[in-house]
Amino acid sequence: MSTIKFNSYADFSALSDALLAEWISEIDGATAARLPAHFALAGGSTPAPVYRKLDAMLAARDICNLHLVATDERWVADSDAQSNEGLFKQCMPLSYGKQWQLVSLKNAARTPEVAVEAISERLHQQIPHSFNAVLLGMGTDGHIASLFPGAPTQHDHLACLAALHPQTRQSRISLSLPRLLNTKKIWLVISGAEKRQLLERAASLSLPISTLIAQAGCTIEVFWCP
Repeated sequence: MSTIKFNSYADFSALSDALLAEWISEIDGATAARLPAHFALAGGSTPAPVYRKLDAMLAARDICNLHLVATDERWVADSDAQSNEGLFKQCMPLSYGKQWQLVSLKNAARTPEVAVEAISERLHQQIPHSFNAVLLGMGTDGHIASLFPGAPTQHDHLACLAALHPQTRQSRISLSLPRLLNTKKIWLVISGAEKRQLLERAASLSLPISTLIAQAGCTIEVFWCP
């Protein structure tokens, strides 16, 4: 079982500042060493303010070979308000295409099921090594990315898999659990008492977050605020 480092902050602004400081340090270290840097990022409204602050920081830096990928994506156009890849582009317009490149989890296929093999090959080609860090959120049901309780967390040898939201039945694509675990660092961003209590009990449960904790080969650094 992995070690969990729990960081508690008074509010989300303080949490964001701490996370950004660690993130920029990781990027600057890779740049100084002339190494590529790859990060998998959670979508949704919670981390959006972090991405907006990151955009200004990246735009002021001379960076190359920085690639970002969503931990999961809904099978919708980037222009759709629910698209995580669209969110990244909207939150980081100054640095997109300059300081960082997107590795997309989508193609022109009609469904994620049809696309997964091609997307997995894209991931192998463009991000062949471990992630520098994976930034995850967690649902109140214990799901991470689009890996939901009771559903598969991997598909054969592929780096990604098709997924369905259990309530809305919305089509999604997600990085597989093994691909999420192939990282040097895991940053888990959560807020509120309910999610903190769930995380504290996760080791005794059978949820995607429980499997992540059990199988992670690195410290899971938790960033929490009320």
